Amino acid sequence: MTPSTLIAGALSGLLLGGLYAVTALGLSMVFGVMRLVNVVHGELLLVAAYLNFAISSAFGIDPLLVALFLIPVMFLIGYPLQQWVFNPLMSRGDEPPLLAAFGLSIILQNVLLLIWKADTRTLTASYSEQGIQIFGVRISLLYLLAFALAIVLTLCVQLFVSRSYIGKAIRAAAQDASTAQVMGVNPKTIYALTYAIGAATAALGGTLIGMTFSFVPTSGLTWLLKGFVVVVLGGMGSISGMLAGGIVLGIAEGIGGAVAGTGYRDMIGFLIFIIVLVLRPRGLFGRGRV
Repeated sequence: MTPSTLIAGALSGLLLGGLYAVTALGLSMVFGVMRLVNVVHGELLLVAAYLNFAISSAFGIDPLLVALFLIPVMFLIGYPLQQWVFNPLMSRGDEPPLLAAFGLSIILQNVLLLIWKADTRTLTASYSEQGIQIFGVRISLLYLLAFALAIVLTLCVQLFVSRSYIGKAIRAAAQDASTAQVMGVNPKTIYALTYAIGAATAALGGTLIGMTFSFVPTSGLTWLLKGFVVVVLGGMGSISGMLAGGIVLGIAEGIGGAVAGTGYRDMIGFLIFIIVLVLRPRGLFGRGRV
């Protein structure tokens, strides 16, 4: 163990935290507004990754450019899911929407397996293997790119929620749906828009996953669990806190992997998740609502 090893682990973890934040953003929004534990979010990330793989492989387009096309596509997938599947169940308690999300997760996983089989896939670009030196440590360019995109995306979503009319309606529905309805806000429409925006962010999250790691149809569970850790660390439903949660998780995994070995990275992340969930259920940074 040397100082350079710790620095390398901390830097790579810090930047990887940006990727974690992007993948968890939609999960955080849906939970913050509707209190829906969206267990199908991991599969939405994979749908975006596989669609990107199909398009970028067929036409030779950069995966990040394909992600721009997938943003409205994922939005159009997410809106009817909430409007037709989850909205009718929202008034029946917490269990029916959760079970519906589990069912959708299994369906999407098997659809992906049917279409693309169990082969491992990756998204490649000309800069995939490039890196730069920071404090004498070589850092992947993709990690830097993911971190920068996480900051930009989080800022854009935060400004949208805090400044736009739809964003204010989203916050109103999250705080008190009944009062918001009296004031002219349709909670079901707002819920559908929120879910669609969360699915749209999965277009970028799934693309970054595919460019940074390999994936198979069953990889969604891994990223769903990572997302839960980030949401809990950042604060249940807090958008800005979610970015901080991703960074905390990334640094903890990076340093923990450098000290104990890379095989313990996930264990360290989930251990932190359990401790924070027990001691501070609302998270380290959040207020509990969008």
